[in-house]
Amino acid sequence: MSHHDTSVPSHAADRARQPGTLPHPDAVLADLLARSDVADAEGPGGPLSDLLTDLLGPEVEQARRARREERTRLAAYLDDLAAVLRAGGGAGVRVLRHWLDAACANDRLSRPEPAIHGAAALYDYARDRTAEIAMADPASLLRIQLEGARRWAGEQLTPDGRGD
Repeated sequence: MSHHDTSVPSHAADRARQPGTLPHPDAVLADLLARSDVADAEGPGGPLSDLLTDLLGPEVEQARRARREERTRLAAYLDDLAAVLRAGGGAGVRVLRHWLDAACANDRLSRPEPAIHGAAALYDYARDRTAEIAMADPASLLRIQLEGARRWAGEQLTPDGRGD
């Protein structure tokens, strides 16, 4: 199973093993659990810490590669988003503000029962995009929020709800 020398006796696996036979799967599982408990107790770097990594080597490496690729994609996306937000004349900020408004980022969630689920989904979407904007360019997020606050204040001050 593992190329590591383990000093942990494997009683469950030894009892289940007959000469010339394969151990019962339950015994193998019990053995793995016992070894992983010892590895957890030893902490990282102990002789058993890589037991499951050895057993699941290809799967572990694939998961690590996927995490690295995801971090790389996120970093590239945030760089692109920052470039859009810094577009000349504030065009990127205006476009993203428009998208957030379309996703009801600043609307109240209190709605009639049938509409609340859709509003909550839009709100979640808007919050996720807002978080991305904050990671990409915090100053642009502040500009978006300031513009939204000004628009809201203008709507509150005019009787017809328009901010002209």
